Amino acid sequence: MFPTRPASTARHPSGRRTPGTVAVIGLGRFGAALALELMHNGAEVLGVDTDESVVQELNGQLTAVVRADATQEQLLRQLGVDEFDKVVVGIGSDVQASILVASRLLKFGHPEIWAKAITGPHAEILEQLGVHHVISPEHDMGVRSAHLIQGRVLDFVVIDDGFALIRCPAPEAVQQRPLDALNLRRAHGVSVVSVRRPGEAWEPAEPGTVLYETDQILVIGPTRKVQAFSDLD
Repeated sequence: MFPTRPASTARHPSGRRTPGTVAVIGLGRFGAALALELMHNGAEVLGVDTDESVVQELNGQLTAVVRADATQEQLLRQLGVDEFDKVVVGIGSDVQASILVASRLLKFGHPEIWAKAITGPHAEILEQLGVHHVISPEHDMGVRSAHLIQGRVLDFVVIDDGFALIRCPAPEAVQQRPLDALNLRRAHGVSVVSVRRPGEAWEPAEPGTVLYETDQILVIGPTRKVQAFSDLD
């Protein structure tokens, strides 16, 4: 159905690499949003769902979209899913179907499988099966929202367990002095990696960068330490 090619050779007209070919199985809110964004970014996307109304809604918006039961191994082979650069299992409401589809794809030996998990045990099973990337959007959004609700954090991104990147206003305690004089890594266990002045674009933070009250900064480090840093007076 799709031309096959290594993802590393897929190029956007601008010269940047694109996601290549991606099959998205399960087109609920998560899967549909992901598929449409991949299309926007230049990927060729096959969408698969059991709901005819969902298929009709996305018809013409994806490279191809089909109504099918992706738990059937033979059907997956007929669709050529095993030949795509990446496959995303976006099924959220049916844990059994999600696990079964993931196991079929792993049986094919697919090199890059992403799967959405809706509970902790679901995520654990997918990981034990050998799924390469397990996504827990509701859990991750809950964690992110908790950090946004607390203190002065404006944005929060988990980098790894116990490690995060945050966007926050420059705390008063670190204003009016160059970063190298503050030695933030030793004093607070964090690093300021970028700064944005009002009305300007983000710029990399340099040793001599001085922070001011109106600045926003990106700070990276252990989660508890970046949270504490954002709350400094």
